[in-house]
Amino acid sequence: MKSLVQKIKDAFTEMRDDIVVIHSEKGIEPFKKPLLMAAPALLILYGAVYGPSSSRLQEKQIEAEHLEAVSVHYSEYNDMQSRKAELRRKMPLAKDKGEWLSYILTSTSKSQGITFDALTAQEEQNAGPLLLVSRGASVVSTYNQIGLWLAEIENSKIFLKVTELQLSRSTGNRDLIRATIKLSTVFPKEAAQGEEI
Repeated sequence: MKSLVQKIKDAFTEMRDDIVVIHSEKGIEPFKKPLLMAAPALLILYGAVYGPSSSRLQEKQIEAEHLEAVSVHYSEYNDMQSRKAELRRKMPLAKDKGEWLSYILTSTSKSQGITFDALTAQEEQNAGPLLLVSRGASVVSTYNQIGLWLAEIENSKIFLKVTELQLSRSTGNRDLIRATIKLSTVFPKEAAQGEEI
């Protein structure tokens, strides 16, 4: 095996040496005719081996058309992704779904000096890719305190809405008002089940 490789190596070395000797004695003249005859054959062989076949060319054209179609809507896609990320930042974390509304109701009412008469059970309903979660509460306080409390809730950085509100005068004290509210928020449904949207 080694001798065959060595023989091929020696043959190429001898051929190279012959070409160098001929070129140094006679110049390029003896090589013109063989090069002119071999050039078209080499070009055809190169084109067949390295040139794109019609199926590869068609694939590349289809890929270019897809990239062109995507590039037309790329900025719109980026805008949608940034809006989606902004909305996700305004949603509460899915892991807190169970008691998050209770925490919001109690912490905001405590900051305004309001105590609850009643707190209803949490309701959940499907809304497409989101889960709408609501919880009701009933409080008795002054009109001013209730207004500040509702303003604090609705001005939250996280998406919260008072979806129902009923106000009535308190029967025991005419200066107090009874407010019954329903507070709602949304959670990503898939993320609530442990998957990413």
